[in-house]
Amino acid sequence: MPPLEEFVPEDYPLRRLHRVLDLSFVHEMVRNRYCQDNGRPSIDPEVIIRLFLLQAIADIPHLRELLREVQVNLAYRWFIGYEIDEPLPDHSTLSKALTRFGDEVFNEVFQRSIGQCRQSGLIEGKVLHVDATTIRADLDKEKVNKPGSADPDARYGRFGDGSLQPGYKQQTVADDASRVVLAIEVHPANESEHESAVTVIDAALAQLAQPAGVVCADAAYASGENKAALEARGIRLVSPPPKLASHRGDQYFTVEDFVYDENRDRFVCPAGEVLRYRGSERVKGQQRRQYYAERSRCQRCALKSGCTQGNQRKVKVSAYHGALIRLRADSHSEDFQQLYRTRAPVIEGVFAEAKQWHGLRRAWRRGLAKMRIQCLLIAAVLNFKRLAAAFLRLLWSLAVILTFLRRFLDVLRRRWQKIFTPHHRRRILYMTP
Repeated sequence: MPPLEEFVPEDYPLRRLHRVLDLSFVHEMVRNRYCQDNGRPSIDPEVIIRLFLLQAIADIPHLRELLREVQVNLAYRWFIGYEIDEPLPDHSTLSKALTRFGDEVFNEVFQRSIGQCRQSGLIEGKVLHVDATTIRADLDKEKVNKPGSADPDARYGRFGDGSLQPGYKQQTVADDASRVVLAIEVHPANESEHESAVTVIDAALAQLAQPAGVVCADAAYASGENKAALEARGIRLVSPPPKLASHRGDQYFTVEDFVYDENRDRFVCPAGEVLRYRGSERVKGQQRRQYYAERSRCQRCALKSGCTQGNQRKVKVSAYHGALIRLRADSHSEDFQQLYRTRAPVIEGVFAEAKQWHGLRRAWRRGLAKMRIQCLLIAAVLNFKRLAAAFLRLLWSLAVILTFLRRFLDVLRRRWQKIFTPHHRRRILYMTP
């Protein structure tokens, strides 16, 4: 029988992926996770990684189903290096490998996918996009955060249709130019993406040869804290800022009606009076700075009825209020709006691709650690797809160049033959004195 490779078309996606996939590091990385002088011979660790990659490529949620597909699919067998009559590993071997490897090995696969994309020049790194998406947990609604729950890490989160479902949340940073995934964070669905935004952005920045200039995000990331943190890193935050809440109903002046003088650290009210800093307090775990107006001036102010019912007006803001003011001012610029319009096609497109084709819509297994492995595998597959597409474009470009060179050389050959045929040589001799 011919080798299996002959049955796999040249343009088949798995063949393109195989060209760019390098798992040579796996054996050395997992060596200390196996006994070297006892027990039965193990399944090749690279085969195990390739099987899990197949699970993400084909969106096959269950391991038994995955192995049934590999059993009858010649391309799948070729991809993992098994002959047609070679018995496949048992599904329990793959389940145990998840525990044995942990997320460290799969994180290395993801990191190397980024490294290959970087070496191939795919990552531009000038504009990054960050966002989070929810993933439905494999758990009944009534069992969330209950004793004996099959998935003790899953929590309720708000999904795209507005419903509350048990699940997880994946926060992702992608490159604007290539849609290469640069970093991910996975946590229970009830945690805010705002809390870990800077952490996942820092992880993405570590993958770049030079710092990014812009980070685009939706309104959930628009805060003075994030703005100040990215400013300290020399990065511009493009995220639509929220309107500040009113002091006490719409009939009173809001904080937006007060002008903040960041250099002097004070506010100026609509009547032109100064509110000075009077200390800080903690509100729901966050530090709030307090600014008071002079009581005697508030009592005589003609605008008091529209400002406060108390003896004096007080303003309480976060410690990053100045950064929020700068973000609000920046949001009115034209280039801010243009950059923000690029956000959805890139990051939402990455999520759509991962959910529609590679299984990010629902958890395959239970527990935060295994959910993280699933997310790392899918992110690595997305990056390898970008790399394979770039390699294919390179081959096509080389083919075009070679075709041009062949035609050019053919023209030169014909002209050479026309000049130096015997007939032309005789004509040249006749013309010589």
